[in-house]
Amino acid sequence: MDIQVNREQIFRVVIKWLNMYFGDLTTKTANDRYNSIYYVNLNDEVMMEYDQDYENIYIHYDHIWSKLESLFHINYDEIQSIMKVWLEETYKLEGVKPIKSAVDLGLEED
Repeated sequence: MDIQVNREQIFRVVIKWLNMYFGDLTTKTANDRYNSIYYVNLNDEVMMEYDQDYENIYIHYDHIWSKLESLFHINYDEIQSIMKVWLEETYKLEGVKPIKSAVDLGLEED
């Protein structure tokens, strides 16, 4: 059986998946990075870093971005569009630009 799935359906599935695995992140700040808000999981691992000055949100590649690429076979622009909608709906981050982070988003507290 050949199943056809359109872009809107994939977007809804990805957003549900993001909510299931990353919809309960908590926020933290670091004393030396006053302009950044970190979104961490229950193990205190940084999943996203929001730079308030530039309104960029860096998405951890290994934990989130790469999984979207491999599980859903979607490209950079599609992931960016989905993440933008998801961040607005789930974390009320209006107007942010999701960016794949190639570096580890470690939270270094003073």
